[in-house]
Amino acid sequence: MELNELKKQYSELAKKYKLPDFKAINEDFEIDKIDKETDCLLRLIRKVMMEKIVNSVSFLEILINPVNAPKIYINHIKNLNAEDRKVIDETYNSLSELSVLSLSLEVDYSEKKEAEIIKKICDYWNKAKPGFRQVLSQMNKPFLAPAKKERSYFG
Repeated sequence: MELNELKKQYSELAKKYKLPDFKAINEDFEIDKIDKETDCLLRLIRKVMMEKIVNSVSFLEILINPVNAPKIYINHIKNLNAEDRKVIDETYNSLSELSVLSLSLEVDYSEKKEAEIIKKICDYWNKAKPGFRQVLSQMNKPFLAPAKKERSYFG
């Protein structure tokens, strides 16, 4: 599907269901990557949006339970403080809620319900972004490993 056609179809649905404008939703969720024709455009948009939500939840899960975290994250995770962990938990819980809500639409299609969840996804994501920024900023601070004490053998 051409980008202009996508914008046109989305614009009609946005008016009908009072959805966020194309530019805003595209900047956050890259819906312009939709390239196929469909009679269920809102379903496809929701699925594209949910890719980002699911990826974000997976990342937050690594921070919550770093036992199996890739080694590249371990030192960054150590930079997180109690406030960061609280933000992570809150963000994780709200975005996880979206995942569960979205699953119900996989069973029964409803254009109206798709529109409602698209608005919810945008709302939840916009509320989560400041916390996400805070956590990522904290993680990106240089990690200073404690100085190793030299051990010597006095025998």
